[in-house]
Amino acid sequence: MVEQYLELPSFPYRFDLLLDIARRNAYPARMIAADDSLWRFIGGKLLRLRQDGDFIVLTGPALQNSDYPRLHDLARQILGLDRDLSDFHAIARRDARLWRQIEPLYGLPLSCAESVFEALITLIIEQHISWENALRSQRKLMRILDSGVMAGGHKIHDFPTPGQLAALEAKHLKPLKITNGRINLMLSIARDARDGILDLEGLRRLEPSEAYARLMSIKGVGHWTASNVLGRAFGKHPYVSHNDVALQSAVNHYFYQGAGEKSAQQVVETLEEYGEYAGLLGHFILSRWVLDKYPAAY
Repeated sequence: MVEQYLELPSFPYRFDLLLDIARRNAYPARMIAADDSLWRFIGGKLLRLRQDGDFIVLTGPALQNSDYPRLHDLARQILGLDRDLSDFHAIARRDARLWRQIEPLYGLPLSCAESVFEALITLIIEQHISWENALRSQRKLMRILDSGVMAGGHKIHDFPTPGQLAALEAKHLKPLKITNGRINLMLSIARDARDGILDLEGLRRLEPSEAYARLMSIKGVGHWTASNVLGRAFGKHPYVSHNDVALQSAVNHYFYQGAGEKSAQQVVETLEEYGEYAGLLGHFILSRWVLDKYPAAY
């Protein structure tokens, strides 16, 4: 079997923490953590990723040496191998209150979705519903469009392309159990992306503020969705998702031991004192919330 190798960065990088986050996914569809490995589709190839010393090793039943140039950058993007958080960690260490929250996540990489389309569609599904229900709905979406492949004891699916999703009608997405408005928004975005009206991947070439503005111009996309697309697709967190109820609960729990009223204002007042790192801190606080609140599903 062909093996490909990605060198680990010189900055702290903990693949095991990435696996721990994946294990909290109670409805595996896009990826699965099995033993010491992460199984997922990358660039249309089902791959097994595992750490071996200073390298991440990629193997797969259909992996060829000729795939390496194409998969190299995608895998590094998805695994967060190029996102050095040393400055953020240095600032956190100097603040005892902050370091108490960040230290358990030291080395957790900023992993990303494979495409902006995937990040946007998954976040639209997640609007206004619980994380568990959103994961279940995302799994249903992938099962509608893809028969899946067994790996790590579970069936894994690739994420649909804009063309695949655009070919569906609203009635096909009823099993997702999300609102008609969100179903229609997903289909509209898929059709515009398929037809070249909406260039989502082109957002990568823009400054975060401009990409955010472009996303906000899509009817049905608000601050929470747009700001989280920047994080999920690009690994950039210039904005605080203050209207995220899970983040409100997490901030109240970790910084105030559950005292006081959970609110968007409390999130803003607590995180924005950390300036340019406020949004990144919000991302890590939510990651810790997932690790602490949700038991490993497998």
